[in-house]
Amino acid sequence: MKKNVALLVFAALLLVAGTGCSKRYKVEIQSDTCWDGLVNNDQAITGCGNSSYKVIGTLACVRVQKRTVAGYIRVRIDGRAWSEETAALGVVQVCN
Repeated sequence: MKKNVALLVFAALLLVAGTGCSKRYKVEIQSDTCWDGLVNNDQAITGCGNSSYKVIGTLACVRVQKRTVAGYIRVRIDGRAWSEETAALGVVQVCN
């Protein structure tokens, strides 16, 4: 019984240590309209107005499209320069 408990504790420590070393990214979106997007071409995000997301692990690209003709959308990763679009149904893509 003690051996199983020790093994479980060891496995939990490995899990915590493994996730603690993963790279973390902050994706920020600023907008005065509603939008839809994709993170790494597979994780859907949607919203209206400003939002931020934490991505743990690999981050390739973030693509966000306005749902309206008017307004703006801005996206940045980890506090870098903003990429902005004001065109009707405009799309912004930021890659890491």
